[in-house]
Amino acid sequence: MGKAADLSEFDRGQIVMARRHGTSITETAQLVGCSRSAVVGIHAKCINDGDTSSRRQGVGRSRVIKGKGCRRLSRLVKQNRRQTVAQLTAEYNAGPSASVSEHTVQRTLLDMELCSRRPTRAPLLTKRHRHLRLQWAREH
Repeated sequence: MGKAADLSEFDRGQIVMARRHGTSITETAQLVGCSRSAVVGIHAKCINDGDTSSRRQGVGRSRVIKGKGCRRLSRLVKQNRRQTVAQLTAEYNAGPSASVSEHTVQRTLLDMELCSRRPTRAPLLTKRHRHLRLQWAREH
């Protein structure tokens, strides 16, 4: 099971003010909508440190392809729009940056909203169609 989301600064302030006004731990937890242990921890942190902000950092692994790499990948895509992901990955890995997998390149392209599309097929006009179109245009 994952960790619960951090409380907002407003909720932290609400907890501190409610406890200062003499509200019980249980009532404060119900007011804010969090656990009793969270109320105790935030209030204790406020008393000891005078600060209620969260020091929790972002979770998960950092991205392999960051800003500069995204721009480079975008430039590679725009040079030849018919390249496959495998070809793009090989060309990207030939450069100076760290080598990445096809899956990483595919995910980065989707994040940049560069996804493949097939052109729509329209039926060709026959001589009869052209004649009927011209006739309609002359009438109208």
